Amino acid sequence: MDLPPRRLGLKTQTAAAHQALDALIGDFDTPQAYRRYLSGMARFRLPVEAWLEDKSMPEELGEWRPGAYGTEIADDLADLGIDTPAQLEPFVPPPGNGLIGLLYVLEGSALGARVLAKRAENIGFSADFGARHLFHQARNFSSWRAFSDRMEKVWVYDEQAAVAWANTAFDYARNAFESTLDARSTLR
Repeated sequence: MDLPPRRLGLKTQTAAAHQALDALIGDFDTPQAYRRYLSGMARFRLPVEAWLEDKSMPEELGEWRPGAYGTEIADDLADLGIDTPAQLEPFVPPPGNGLIGLLYVLEGSALGARVLAKRAENIGFSADFGARHLFHQARNFSSWRAFSDRMEKVWVYDEQAAVAWANTAFDYARNAFESTLDARSTLR
């Protein structure tokens, strides 16, 4: 299947950053590894979602808005007795009009959520306990389709800025997950 031009450009130019993040997340197969994953996800998604709260979306996206999973992440943390991280590094995008790149990363994660939800289920977590955010995101796959169709129609599109924003988002996520690996002892 051929990808539309913008999606192909973002996929190609962010592949290294995406692979680095996937390698860091790895194949969680124990509750302890999942706890680290969940804490990293909180450190990534909560600040990004807070940053997006008051941002306007390009007009061509219509009524579409990115999926927000912060409430579910907080509930999952509470299920597992993990405190919401107190010191969250704020998300600061690079200069330019690259919001589409950030949205590409956030919405594209719905594809991975399907796989991660199955892994979480295999170690005892569910849509009702500990993995709400994954199951919610996996069920919201139509949002990815709607976004990926509409992103091709955004009039003002700066590919270089979109790639920079997407790579920044992947790097920000990788740093969030690395910080949980550094704090491993607090998650046991």
